[in-house]
Amino acid sequence: MTERVRVPEARDEPGGPGGAFLLARPRSGLVGETHRVAHVFPLPAGQQPGLLVAYCGYSGRPGELDLLDRPAGMPCERCLVIAARRAGAESIPHPRRG
Repeated sequence: MTERVRVPEARDEPGGPGGAFLLARPRSGLVGETHRVAHVFPLPAGQQPGLLVAYCGYSGRPGELDLLDRPAGMPCERCLVIAARRAGAESIPHPRRG
């Protein structure tokens, strides 16, 4: 049987569930390569934000981020878990260690 991991509760972000979001990662040179993970940034409803805050809490300004037009690179695991929770997943299968 596959173990399941409880997904942390998601805060109610601007834009609400199913709202618009961006995929972005810190620009090269601003952080080390191992920290250039792709985050999920919900967009505040009806406005262009000056500061983006990802589901995981990472924040950055648009000029500090490389916007992604599709999932690419190493993802932020916490952003993925919270995005899954907001999409309605109650639990996520725990990866098998082999």
